[in-house]
Amino acid sequence: MTEEEFIAELSSVLADETTAARDTLSQLLKALPERATRLDLEIFPAQDGDGFFNIRASVDGPDLHVINKAIAQHANLFDAMYTETGVQPPIPLVDSFDVDYPVNDIIVDCAAQWLESVWNSLGDARCRVPVVIVGHEDYGTITPVELNA
Repeated sequence: MTEEEFIAELSSVLADETTAARDTLSQLLKALPERATRLDLEIFPAQDGDGFFNIRASVDGPDLHVINKAIAQHANLFDAMYTETGVQPPIPLVDSFDVDYPVNDIIVDCAAQWLESVWNSLGDARCRVPVVIVGHEDYGTITPVELNA
């Protein structure tokens, strides 16, 4: 799979998940605890660079366990899983030894752009704390992205 094909397939899968992510993000904002001081939307690519990843929200502030528990039901914004029928949602996977492009950086960049578009699609929804898209372990070339600066 070429880099362009990987990006196109990944972008298509993310686009298909927009409505679900928008609904989850709306619920997350409603559940945001008063004591939260920041909301992170963190993209977690797999360590082996095979294309697998998840996106999870977390909050910062005093008593992290308690404030993150308050949003736990809505924290998974994109949760790829291995199932009996394959990976769901059907993200593209590669053998990291067979490609010459930075898979994890591409995942984070594509997911960050998608998250920004999901955020912008919320319209009037606002958050009283800073919202930042981050790539786990500093993957990505465009993150952090501040959504609510």
